[in-house]
Amino acid sequence: MIDVLKIQLVLLLMLIMQLSLIGQNHNEFFIDTTQHLSVSVGGNYTYGSSVVDNGFLNKFIFGGKIEREDKDRVYQKLSDKNRLGGDLNYHLNVEIPLDTIFGKSTISLVAGLEHVEHVDARFSSDLFKFTFDGNKQFSNQSIDVGKTNFNYFKYQKLNIGLINHKYFDGQLAKEGIVLSFIKAQEHQSVTISEGSIFTEELGREIDVDLNYLYNASDTAKKGISAFNGYGVSGDFFTELLMHNGDKIYFGVEDVGFVYWNKNSLDIASDSSFHFEGVVVDNLFDLNDSLVSNLSQDSILNSLYTQNKKSDYTIALPMALNINYTKVLNDKWKINLGVYHKVFVNYLPLVSANIYYSFNKKFVAKAHLSYGGYGKLNTGLAIAKSVKNYFDIFIGANNIEAFIVPKSSYSSSGFLGVKTYF
Repeated sequence: MIDVLKIQLVLLLMLIMQLSLIGQNHNEFFIDTTQHLSVSVGGNYTYGSSVVDNGFLNKFIFGGKIEREDKDRVYQKLSDKNRLGGDLNYHLNVEIPLDTIFGKSTISLVAGLEHVEHVDARFSSDLFKFTFDGNKQFSNQSIDVGKTNFNYFKYQKLNIGLINHKYFDGQLAKEGIVLSFIKAQEHQSVTISEGSIFTEELGREIDVDLNYLYNASDTAKKGISAFNGYGVSGDFFTELLMHNGDKIYFGVEDVGFVYWNKNSLDIASDSSFHFEGVVVDNLFDLNDSLVSNLSQDSILNSLYTQNKKSDYTIALPMALNINYTKVLNDKWKINLGVYHKVFVNYLPLVSANIYYSFNKKFVAKAHLSYGGYGKLNTGLAIAKSVKNYFDIFIGANNIEAFIVPKSSYSSSGFLGVKTYF
């Protein structure tokens, strides 16, 4: 039982580090003044935790011995609200002005493909310590593994939408709606509402009490070709131009759901498990019944009261995005924003971005934010426009992850190319 719980948490942490954002990256380096036929491609990731620093996770994910000091450093940060999470996104988008097709001079059609992965979790301090140092430290104690949840999903989207371009005194603001049709690939979620593990002082007895719910998509179908469900979502946004030229952006992203088909797993339990070891009368007469009683399947069978295949539906982690942009002069521009994801273990992300234009073709951005999955974030990015044919940008909102990994709690990166025709 102890090994099973350890494996589950280790898998949880490994999944998180394979991932990871998107809406929180304000990457409007060059100001649009007109519609364009354009194609953009890019990818971005973000990861964050309130307690687990990058130094610990670099060893855990990429290999290396996790020393006592690494564990103690994390243990000192543990609280009653430990969280982590991440997102990964790849996308290809096309924007097509409709003036030559329908005579609508301000409307553009947008279409694209997108790959999305998301993971988030909340876990107890006891569960984390138990995973990395075992249960000996908790002898004659009952540890709390409740109020724990884990959510992971992966899907692909086909996006179709319309953008309206609004012109005021040579400036451009946009508003639009994008609908997405989702091919659901993979999902896992665990919620432990209440749970405890008691280890007798000498380790002779173990008591486990769990009240949990586990859902997962069809385990027989994985990989990019897996079609384990479907869903829909919508993005809505508008930009407001102020009289002084400032711009305010309001956006709501991923308003929707995913349905997972009837081959999905639905396992639940509100039960107890008591283990006192086994008595062997004759070492040379280990019968089949004794071996079966010690098997992993027999232990797991005692830890659930419901195990069936059933369909279910999940709500997507809807995001709210508000930001304000002010152009100070030809060289400087600032942006302030608040970004928040609901239905996941995420804190509102408050951010500030400062842009400096070396010239009309080369721009740099400095980033500062707090919140999200992690804590304080500092970033840098650069963008280059090449002969008005395409823009390219690259950056990270967590450069501290590469400089002081033991004192930083987030990692991120993004890269994009946009071509104009």
